[in-house]
Formats: sequence, structure tokens, C-alpha cells
Amino acid sequence: MDYTDARRVDGIFFKERNPDSQPEDVEMVSVEESGESVNTRYDMDRNKKNLALIINNEKFDKSTGMSRREGTDEDASAIKRTLESLHFKVINRKNLSVKSMKQIFLDISMLDHRNHNCFVCVILSHGEDNNWIYGTDDKVKLDDLVEMLLPEKCPGLIGKPKLFFIQACRGKKRDSGAIMHDCGDVRVEYQNVKSHKVPFWADVLLAYSTVPGFYSYRRHTIGSWFIHSLVHILEKDGDRLELQQLMILVNRKVACEYEHTSTKMKQVPCIVSMLTKELYFFK
Repeated sequence: MDYTDARRVDGIFFKERNPDSQPEDVEMVSVEESGESVNTRYDMDRNKKNLALIINNEKFDKSTGMSRREGTDEDASAIKRTLESLHFKVINRKNLSVKSMKQIFLDISMLDHRNHNCFVCVILSHGEDNNWIYGTDDKVKLDDLVEMLLPEKCPGLIGKPKLFFIQACRGKKRDSGAIMHDCGDVRVEYQNVKSHKVPFWADVLLAYSTVPGFYSYRRHTIGSWFIHSLVHILEKDGDRLELQQLMILVNRKVACEYEHTSTKMKQVPCIVSMLTKELYFFK
């Protein structure tokens, strides 16, 4: 075989053939065979800061047909306090138009991220199916915002975790839930409670408050079910458990502890992870 180059990607050596070769003609050599060791955790240097952005959209132009999001300030203040306790520098923005949302993402993409371990974005707004998120004046695709922080446009965050927490509806469907005839431990626990190439989307986690097509609930007094649960879990175990474990606990808390008072509707968050390593926060 006519190999022209060998590159290491997260512990696997790829020996590539000439550019004219077919995609399947790639030899993979595992790190075990090469004798190299791989760090399976993201580097969270205590001497560096983490960076977070909160976009809190409460009021919307009449042209959008969107109502005021009462309770969102409670979400914003709670998650800001929690992120700061986890060593995040927080940029807090409220009632942004689509143009302003795009601009803040552009600004962040142009920052010097050498002293940042990771990036977190929390978006509190209205939303629709197919990943539409509302600014105060219009809607924008979430992907259009996220892509501004991917390697092609933001090389400073290559290899660093980029986490997006989205509190927004993703449609109008309601989840009525299902009766568990054999609840097991759930019934007991909640009996009293109602430099090399990397893929562009590697190291990204998208945590949605609900599954595609479904409504997302928010209380006027304490904020949304999702952010309230996320804050609770991060404050309790955020510096102890790995991120994926934390998000499972958030899913379980929303799914098991919350139910709409009058309609009895339910909700469960949706976590889409492209992370390639374990992530541990510190206080």
C-alpha cells in the first residue's frame, strides 16, 4: 500500500493513503498497539478560568407572536450563581435580537481562549421544532449559532468542551406520561414527590430542556423545571461527578419529580453528546 502520512487523533494513529485513495482504505492502529497513553479527561486547569454566556430573552416584539417569559430571571440568576461557583467567568446578556445574538457569538469566537478550559452557553428563550430559537425580534437556527464556535470559525476552542444548555420549547406536543405498574426503585425513591484534525462537532454537548417536538415547562415563581434541576444537581454534585453522570441526574429529576399541577403533563430533557473525554468541574 502507498501510504503518505501518519497522524494521531485522540490516541488512534491513522495511516492515510494518497489523496486519490478511497475513504475505506485507511489503516487504524490503536493506541494500545503503539504503546502511547491517552488522557481520557478534559484538561481543567485550576489556574485558568472557564467561560460562560447566558442569553436571557424575556420580552419579545409583537411581530413574533411570542409571550413574555415570566420566571426566566429566576433561571438566569440561579444558573449564573452556580456557574460562578464552578469557576466560570459569566457574560450575562438579556433580551437580545437575532442580530445581537449572532454578534455576541461572533465576539466570543474571536476571543483569546488560551486561558479558558471550556465554554458554556445557556440560552433561555422561546423555541420551535427543528431547532429554532427566538431572539426578541425573530428566530434563528441554533446550529447557526453553535457553528460560530466550532473549529473552522473558532480555532481557539479546538479540543475544548463546548456545552450548550437550551431552555426553550421544541414544539407544541405535550407529554402525558405513562403509568408505571412496576415502578421498582423509582416508586420508592419518589413516592412523596409529584492540532490534528478533529470532526467539526467533536467536543460539543447540547442539553435541551425537552425532546424534539415537545413543550418545555416553566414556573413564574422559580423558573423552568430544567434549569431549576440543573442548578440543583450542579450545586450538589457539580465538583464531584462527571458531566454525563450529572446530566443523567438532571434527566431523572425533571422526569420523576415534576408534573404539571392541572394537566398532569410530564417532561424529560434531551442530551446530545459529542464529547470525546470525561469532564469534571471544580469549585
